[in-house]
Amino acid sequence: MLYGQIIVLLIILLALYYAGMITMDILAANKAKASEDAKAEETEIDISGLAESFEPVEIKRIITKPTPEIPKDAPSKYKEPIMTNGYPVDNLLCKTNKAADTGMDKDLADIVHRCESAG
Repeated sequence: MLYGQIIVLLIILLALYYAGMITMDILAANKAKASEDAKAEETEIDISGLAESFEPVEIKRIITKPTPEIPKDAPSKYKEPIMTNGYPVDNLLCKTNKAADTGMDKDLADIVHRCESAG
């Protein structure tokens, strides 16, 4: 076979391939359109007889969450916090509670400022 014959054969095969793909796309589009038409059909349902005898019923549900069983010998995942931006947590809680009890906003603002500047 000559080089030119191989190229002509490949071009013919390529043209047949694309013709087949176009035909398959057209058939698929027709099927999709037919299925959309079938979905669009609406049927009328008469529920007027049921609506007259309708009576609402209250449903009460008790939702319970299962409690996971923790083995007694399992290590605890809770870790005690040590520091907050370089300020001890115990001191922060103590001063915050004092400021909230006395109503002194200046102390609370000072605590927040110190914590933010410590980081």
